[in-house]
Formats: sequence, C-alpha cells, structure tokens
Amino acid sequence: MLRGRDVQELTELQRQGMSIQGISKLTGWDRKTVRKYLLQPNAMPEYGPRRRPASKLDPFKPYLEERMRAGVWNAQVLLRELRERSYTGGYTILKDWLHPQRSSARAVAVRRFETPPGKQAQVDWGHLGTLQCEDQEQKLWAFTFTMGYSRRLMAEVAVDQKIGTLLRMHEEAFRQMGGVPEEILYDRMKTVWLGSDERGEIVWHPVFLDFARYWGFTPRLCRPYRAQTKGKVESGVKYLRRNFLCGLQGREPHSLADMNAQLREWIAAVANQRVHGTTREQVAVRWDVEQFSLQPLAGRPSYPYVDGELRKVARDAYIDWQGSRYSVPWQYVGKEVWVRELAGEVDVLDGRARIAVHPRARRKHEVVTFPPHHHGIPLGAQRADSKILIQMRQSAPIVERRSLLAYESAANGGGR
Repeated sequence: MLRGRDVQELTELQRQGMSIQGISKLTGWDRKTVRKYLLQPNAMPEYGPRRRPASKLDPFKPYLEERMRAGVWNAQVLLRELRERSYTGGYTILKDWLHPQRSSARAVAVRRFETPPGKQAQVDWGHLGTLQCEDQEQKLWAFTFTMGYSRRLMAEVAVDQKIGTLLRMHEEAFRQMGGVPEEILYDRMKTVWLGSDERGEIVWHPVFLDFARYWGFTPRLCRPYRAQTKGKVESGVKYLRRNFLCGLQGREPHSLADMNAQLREWIAAVANQRVHGTTREQVAVRWDVEQFSLQPLAGRPSYPYVDGELRKVARDAYIDWQGSRYSVPWQYVGKEVWVRELAGEVDVLDGRARIAVHPRARRKHEVVTFPPHHHGIPLGAQRADSKILIQMRQSAPIVERRSLLAYESAANGGGR
C-alpha cells in the first residue's frame, strides 16, 4: 500500500506527461499499482496523528502551572511537592516538561494590563552617572516610584541603594502622593528580596517586610525569567535618562541637592503633565481620579528604621558605625541590629527595642564603651577538643659502637 506522499508523487509525474510505464520505471512501482492509484486517486489512505500515550505527569500539570505562576520553577522542589501528592513518575519527565515552559516564559510577548486607581505602584533603581566629591567618585542612583493607573512619577537621586535609603525614598513618595497604594511591585533587589526557601517561596528582607506592614501595602516581585516585565512595562529610570538628563546639558547641577531640586522641578512641570504614550491621557488628569483611592497616611510618624542600617555585633560586643566602634550588651554578639543616628546620638535597636545609645564619636576610629554592656561577659573556657601537639628537637643520629672483633668475626664467617 502506497502512502499519501507516494500517491501525490505519481499524480505529479502523470501531470508532467509521463506514461504509466515511464512512471513505473522511474519509481520502481509495478505498472498495475501505478495504474490503480492513478485511476482512483481518492483511494489514497489518510493517516491522522497518533494518540499520545497518557503521561504520569498529566494529572499534576494544573498544579504545576499554579506553582509556576507563583514563581516556583525549581524542578527538585516541584518533584518533592508532587511526591507528597502521590506522583509516581520520575524526575526526567518533569524536567523535560519544564524546559519548554521556561523557554516560553523567557520569550513570551509582554502582556499589558491596567490596574485600577490606587491598586499598584512600581519601584525601580537605576544608575545615572557619578558624583565627584573631594577626590572621591561616587555612583549616582535614581529611585523611581510610579503609580500604576495614572503613571504619576516621584524620583530622587542618591549615592547608595542601602535599605535605609530605600525606606526613606518610599516615605518621601508616600508624602508626595498623599497616600499609600495597595501593593508595590519590585525587581529582585537584595534590600527587598533575600532569595527563596526550599519550597521556592519568597524570603523577604525582615526589615523591609516590617516596613511594608507598618505602612499597610503588599510587596510583590516581578515574575522570574521576565525581569523586564512588571505587568505594564514601565521604566522610570529609562525615562529619566532619555528626557531629564538630556535637558541638563545646558545647566549641569553643582551638587546632589541641586540635582534633586532640578529633578523635582522637571517632574512637576514635564513628567506629571505629559500625555502618556500608553494611556493616551494626561498624567495629571488620571491622577485626579487615582489620588482619592490611596490609603491615607493618617498622621503616622516615620518608620523608626528609616535613617539607619543593619550591623552585625562583633565577637567583642561592639558594632562599627561611621568609622568608629560602639559597645552593645554582650548578649547580642553575632546578631544583626539596627543602627541609626539622631540628634548627635547613636542608637542601637533590636527590633523596635533600643538596646544601646551613645554620644557620637568625636573623631574616626574612636572606641566608645558603656562598661555595663560588658559586665558579666563570660570568659572563653578552654576547648575540650583542643589540638594535641608534640614538641621535637632535632639532634645528630645515634650510632651504635661495636668492637673490632665483631667485624673480624663477620668477615671470617663467624657466628654461623
């Protein structure tokens, strides 16, 4: 029996004018067979796609798709979870199924969607250039905070991306917006996201998570393998580079404060007055709608950790701060504590509890100690598993002395 493509070849050769005998010689098929299929071309067999055998993974694919939407892509983690759900298949079939899913996640076109007023804001950091100060060059970083519905922008330039700076920028954005959105979307910055646990769940920076709870917003991360997408593709930093920085050519700022002053003027006059390229509406008009949907600030004071940084307590019960060392209670050795400076004093906090306060050191490399911090500190006991060592002294080798008679006896065969 000829296959469909063989019959099509016979039909094409006949159309080109070849005889049945010529087609038979060319193809090697018997003349009767050629004649049969040319006279009854509709008798050509049809072959449908073969039914794919059921996979042990099939019943679990809805669960896997749900976990991938939650950001869990690790095959080993997913395999453990499937085993708990009575999956009897192997690791290879799971890995082979995940591979094209990952490729699709990387290549899929960005799907835009619009968030309702007050629902979401997006935060980005980006490099803007350098600042030369007293023979020292510092990088300039732009913080941008963009409201999802109106595209209203808040931005500020800083010389670091530390968590204290990040939190201070957030609070300034809340103050300028007059409220707090329901959720804020982030890239995987280390001041927000520390990684994933063994189940693939997000591990948030503890101070940042406490900050989010304090202000009442939900932090979210953009999807893995799609760091460039945040629902709507908004790049506040790129917008600053292409518009704000280009406009500085005739009036370059002479300091960080001057640059931020110019940035605020530009945002008020240009960025938040423009007709947005996606919404085709003026930012200010949409903001008139969105501002009433934000959570009110309700007179809450600043989060207590905004003007500080994390420090690890050294083994001698001191922490480093601004080039000097300050004592803390010895019970906190090895822990991370929060350090901030207020009104000429250095505060050290564990959670929200103050554990130490010192006057600021008068000069760098000073050691500031409050003696009660180290009262009762246990002395290090001798380790039971200390190494056993041996002491040796090099000396000349010891040579045994024998009588000459012993050698003569050996030479004469004595002692046999």
